Amino acid sequence: MAGDGFVEVRGADRGGNVVPYLFAVALMVTGPIVYAAADGGTVGIVLTVVLLPLGIGVWRGVTRAKRRLLRLDEVGLPATAVVLSVEPISEDPTVRVRLLVKGPDVPEFVVEHDTRYDPALKPGNTLVATVDPDDHLDFELDY
Repeated sequence: MAGDGFVEVRGADRGGNVVPYLFAVALMVTGPIVYAAADGGTVGIVLTVVLLPLGIGVWRGVTRAKRRLLRLDEVGLPATAVVLSVEPISEDPTVRVRLLVKGPDVPEFVVEHDTRYDPALKPGNTLVATVDPDDHLDFELDY
């Protein structure tokens, strides 16, 4: 999930994927476990101060992404996204994709998003999209 509202669905699990939550819990408990195992100590305190908020942030991020995807399943409107341009933006396979999103009940809009390269992301290709009716910049692509 990116800050511009774009939700990428590759491998997204709308159900009970516990791995991200277990990762968040592992982050949250590492500091207190090290602190308890070392009978106190600076390392345990530092790990707690750093990893506990990070774990909480990961938990909240996963929960928000899941909630957004479930909302799109419930109220999302069908649309299409035409790839207007694709340009590499870094040495890794990250590209900036410019899309024209439109549909029967969705006003036409253009959006740019940074994502990993995929062969389906070629100028002129039409992708299937689902758009949130209340926030047109919150959508997902199926490719």
